Amino acid sequence: MKRLIRNIALVIVFIVALVWVLHKSGIVPSMKDIFSSKPVVIDETPILIKEIKSIGQLITATSYDEVVVDSVVTSRTSAIINSFNAVSPFPVIPVVEKRLVLIGKGKVLAGTDLSSLTNESIKISKDTIWLQLPPTKILDAVMNPSDFETFEEKGNWTPDEVTAVKLTARQKLIDRALNQNIIDKASTKAKAVMEDFLNALGFNAVIIN
Repeated sequence: MKRLIRNIALVIVFIVALVWVLHKSGIVPSMKDIFSSKPVVIDETPILIKEIKSIGQLITATSYDEVVVDSVVTSRTSAIINSFNAVSPFPVIPVVEKRLVLIGKGKVLAGTDLSSLTNESIKISKDTIWLQLPPTKILDAVMNPSDFETFEEKGNWTPDEVTAVKLTARQKLIDRALNQNIIDKASTKAKAVMEDFLNALGFNAVIIN
């Protein structure tokens, strides 16, 4: 039994001596360093930019709306009407050949494209970060084919002509969203979201422009 206790004691002494030697050589930290609290370390700017860029497009405002667009194609007046109006004081009324009225529903997405951030967009000083967000803009306007309803159709319309009318509806949807200050709303929300995001990363002071 005494021999067993002596062997165990020798092993413990050997382990303690080995740890002491490794600590002096800097290979392992001391027991005090292992259990002591560590200061908060913030990733350098390039790593932080990569993390933010992974978010991609930050959509912070969405506008849902319905628009009506009207497209009319008129023809030249006939020779009979022209000859009549040669002696008539009344103006010539053009003849409507084609007319298309569409009702379209859709949504406008506004936010910030974080993929355009550069190294100059972020500055870090200890636990303070300064971030220059890219300008808030319209990211997309979504109007699916099923979102359109034909209210009136007169004459023959080619697919290209119908597409042109739908593009007009899409632009009208965007213009109405801009008139509702969607950019300002998206910008305010984007700053709040990024502030919460950076605080969660460990920054105590966040300055966003």
